[in-house]
Amino acid sequence: MPGSAADADLLARANPGVETVALDLLHYPPELAHQALADALAAEGADTDPVHLVGFSIGAMAAIMIAASRPDRVAQLTLISPATPLQSGDFLPHMAGQPVFELAAKNPKLLRLLTVFQGIVSRLSPGLILNMLFAKCGPMESDLLQDPDFMQVMGTALRESFINRRETYLSYVQAYVQDWRDELPKVQCPVDLWHGSKDSWSPPQMSVALRECFGKSCTLHEVEDREHYSTLAHVKL
Repeated sequence: MPGSAADADLLARANPGVETVALDLLHYPPELAHQALADALAAEGADTDPVHLVGFSIGAMAAIMIAASRPDRVAQLTLISPATPLQSGDFLPHMAGQPVFELAAKNPKLLRLLTVFQGIVSRLSPGLILNMLFAKCGPMESDLLQDPDFMQVMGTALRESFINRRETYLSYVQAYVQDWRDELPKVQCPVDLWHGSKDSWSPPQMSVALRECFGKSCTLHEVEDREHYSTLAHVKL
């Protein structure tokens, strides 16, 4: 998340010695995100093992909710480029996705129409919509756009979010703009935060706010000069 389970491929590439199991969050509504973990572990034959759970971007919300509801299973929580509850600070004006989140909060019907339009453009010209999404990115994110593996991940994200599983994608965006701060104190395991110093999708101040919420059990790693996806592609678990 936010694109699709394929986002986990970027993390797996950076951690070749670590077994990485992608959670297919877009198969479940936000309130059943914990079922994504249970089903993935059952498929791996590891449904009693403690896990190191990783959440990226809006997926941090899902990871926090899973860790909060299953403290018996989640031994470590890592949040990469996390999108913090909007009510925790004045973040929205500094987020590249501000128009989308404002529509989710104030005009869900218009957001649905926008997503249908994005799906049409994704079918006809995926390169065009990717150029729109990354229009204000820096050099490290631009370099990723020249990587065929990254482009394959992003192509999957466009199809999953805007075409194949649009309704679930919308449900996560709309859940994100709600006030879910009450979930944060329920997390019992240690938390690692990784945030690029030049992230314009989820500004670095979001991780600062999360560190204050989680307290002494939380460690913040600022990744110099990296942005949103380039931080995901860098993290060593």
